[in-house]
Amino acid sequence: MKFLNSFFRRPLTVKLEIEPEFLASLMENGQIHASNFRCLDFSSKQIVWKMLLSLSKSRFGNDGKPA
Repeated sequence: MKFLNSFFRRPLTVKLEIEPEFLASLMENGQIHASNFRCLDFSSKQIVWKMLLSLSKSRFGNDGKPA
């Protein structure tokens, strides 16, 4: 890994494309959090917002208490 680090300057970012279903699975299992990434366009942001709302709704009932 030292070899690769010599070619890149910090901060290092990677731009990826990921299927929404896979991202939802990672978020649902706590493997990635919305604060770990940012959306690069409005359409992606809308998808992530809807995903977060859906995940929140499944974790908390309509009364706001954990399910």
